[in-house]
Amino acid sequence: MTKKVLSLILVAVLAMTIFAGCAKDEAPKTDEPKEGEEKTSEEATGGELKDGKYLVKLPVSDHMNYPMATMEVKNGEISSFDYNEYLADSGEAKNPDNYSYEEGLEVIKNLNEQFMDKKDVESIDYDAVSGATHTKESFKEVVASLIEKAEKGEVYEPAYKDGEYEAKAGEESHGWLSEIKIVVKEGTIVGVDFKDVAVEDMEGEKVVLDEETKEPVMEDEETPKTEPTNIKKGDVKSLENYSYLPSFDTIKELTKQIIDNNGIEDLELDGISGATNTKNTLIELATKALEDAK
Repeated sequence: MTKKVLSLILVAVLAMTIFAGCAKDEAPKTDEPKEGEEKTSEEATGGELKDGKYLVKLPVSDHMNYPMATMEVKNGEISSFDYNEYLADSGEAKNPDNYSYEEGLEVIKNLNEQFMDKKDVESIDYDAVSGATHTKESFKEVVASLIEKAEKGEVYEPAYKDGEYEAKAGEESHGWLSEIKIVVKEGTIVGVDFKDVAVEDMEGEKVVLDEETKEPVMEDEETPKTEPTNIKKGDVKSLENYSYLPSFDTIKELTKQIIDNNGIEDLELDGISGATNTKNTLIELATKALEDAK
């Protein structure tokens, strides 16, 4: 009796082993790439990419910088990609010479390398380099927008010729001469540098800044505390030699809008109060400078 029971158990175990082996052999095949094997752009993005060059530029932040990226697709595959963050005044990409946050620069470099390797924003290890959380979020947003454009075939069309375009006012105003430089890269405006330069030595008023915050010390809600200063010919107008704050706010706002709108059309001027002369001069010089860029 015991031998019969043992025999039945052995037969059952053998049958289960054979069944399991067959099940493994019949497991359905998948199209997933093997470990170490690169995905195609279509597999990585989930859709077919149309050939062409694509560009996405996010709005200028209050810190006066912004993200921009370009991507090129050839034969349905991502062939080139570049993400960076630009300074609104100079139009320069962040680099060790103009940006002191080393971790941020390292994150930008790492994200570029990972995306070109994986072609998939969801597969990127965002913890590979610590810090720069805002850059990582901007990167995700920019890449998602690029992929969407590539799937729809919304190929980028440059609006301007690359280069630096300058213009100066015809005459000085109260000892200052206005000038502007507009930087175009990849056919889009990346930098707007408007400034007033002293044409002679003169006396002025500098804004008193808080030693810790470096913000203006205010006498009341609208008036900063000031003290006398000497202005030399060639000096650029700043808080160190000029006390009318709305002028600087106007320059900042128009710089943001010209970069965001990629030109002087459709500027929202109603919200810009004060510094009417600065506003009108900046727009006039920007218009003149961009004439040679088209």
